[in-house]
Amino acid sequence: LVSPMLEFVPNIRSGSFADIGPRRFMEDEHIRIDDLSLHVGSLFRCPKPSAFYGVFDGHGGPEAAAYVRRNVMRFFFEDVDFPRASELDEIFLEGVAREAFLRADSALAEDDSISTSSGTTALTALILGRLLLVANAGDCRAVLCRKGEAIDMSEDHRPTHP
Repeated sequence: LVSPMLEFVPNIRSGSFADIGPRRFMEDEHIRIDDLSLHVGSLFRCPKPSAFYGVFDGHGGPEAAAYVRRNVMRFFFEDVDFPRASELDEIFLEGVAREAFLRADSALAEDDSISTSSGTTALTALILGRLLLVANAGDCRAVLCRKGEAIDMSEDHRPTHP
């Protein structure tokens, strides 16, 4: 008796919470997409599971963080020639993230509607199949919990550690 092999695809679910803290205005933004294929499936065939998350810690006003949040999917996925899912690797994804962060930086600098005193840090997590890529600019941090142990997934960018 031969039974068909079943494909196990984890179901990704997420939640989010934001707290203004002692500040007068909320300057932070986030994005969470538990099924990336619903958003970019027309651009490339996403491996399962696929998800995208981002945290944008605004400073000097909310404009920059809100702008990046509104445009982050375009920065990451528009005009990118994604290979077949079986050909995705860390090097390719690191290049995608690096280019997306550079696009965001250039777009913010060119958009006259964004105050030059407004800025944002950025932390993104991209899940494609069994690959997880975490990228950051600034001092937002990502921590992975594996078997009860905290694993740093990012390093702060500071003048002493660019």
